[in-house]
Amino acid sequence: MVRHFLPDNSLGQFLDGLSLFGALHGPVRTTEGVEVFGPVRTESDLLLNYRRTLIPPKKYLLPPRQTILNYTVAAGYTLPDEPEPHIILFGVHPCDLQGIAYLDRVFLGDRPDRLYRRRREAITLVGLSCEPDEFCFCTSDENIPRNADLFLQHVEHGFLVSAVTSKGEEMLDGLGKLLASSRITPQTSAEHRMMTRIREVARSGKTFPDSPLWERFAARCLSCGACSVCCPTCYCFDVLENGALDGTTADRFREWDNCLFRAHGEVAGGTNFRPDRRERFHYRYLHKYLGFGTLAGVPACVGCGRCRVVCPVDIDLTELFTEDGDACS
Repeated sequence: MVRHFLPDNSLGQFLDGLSLFGALHGPVRTTEGVEVFGPVRTESDLLLNYRRTLIPPKKYLLPPRQTILNYTVAAGYTLPDEPEPHIILFGVHPCDLQGIAYLDRVFLGDRPDRLYRRRREAITLVGLSCEPDEFCFCTSDENIPRNADLFLQHVEHGFLVSAVTSKGEEMLDGLGKLLASSRITPQTSAEHRMMTRIREVARSGKTFPDSPLWERFAARCLSCGACSVCCPTCYCFDVLENGALDGTTADRFREWDNCLFRAHGEVAGGTNFRPDRRERFHYRYLHKYLGFGTLAGVPACVGCGRCRVVCPVDIDLTELFTEDGDACS
């Protein structure tokens, strides 16, 4: 794969060129000081050295609330037909790119979700290398994520730019005057030990059913669901219907749900498959680290560290994968 060099002082022109292909979005800081993915109006808006946004970029593909069907008496149920705007999603870290790749496998598998596919096809992914901190443990970005269209790697005085897809190559064709060929070799690092351990446990199917950590987690947990909301790969949703006051039209929508909420396991008749917090914790572990359904054995954790950062009572499920946690099984 050919790498081109983009000098720091050409980044603004590079972003202007990207914006010709769609609305430019990337990591920015709100007026409240929260780091999020949002519209980029000028180069100075971008947070090039951010660690993680509060909410991952999955919100562009699976919005917190999304209309999935419209109903009228005359036409019955129909899919929404509003076109999706083209978005250039700039500055996506490798862990979030892995999260999107996981969601693609879920929603574009044997029975593709048409609304998800429509949004996915309208998004161009521009990845960006990052520096890990004490909370994250993603894989090294030495191997450029294959689902990025373009990928930028921080180097001294600029970036190495790689086109990964044909869409990325097309974009670089119009930006060639800003780039130079490069012989710089980016620094690489080995996969984090924790991610290696998680993959090993996922392949083994280990569930730690008797670990005392479950009781400790459940005793501290507030059931706020922050860990699931901020996770790049959590995709559970509820489906609700909102009838209009005219009695002839309605909208069906899906909104994010959370496996740590008591109501998540409730079904008709008042039965609850996971009535207590310990069971809900164990279920989240099974889904997140051992895989689910056709993705059994494929861990959904990408090591972004968001759940460890946002938990108000400092719960860390990776304790299960340490030597002490392993000894508890």
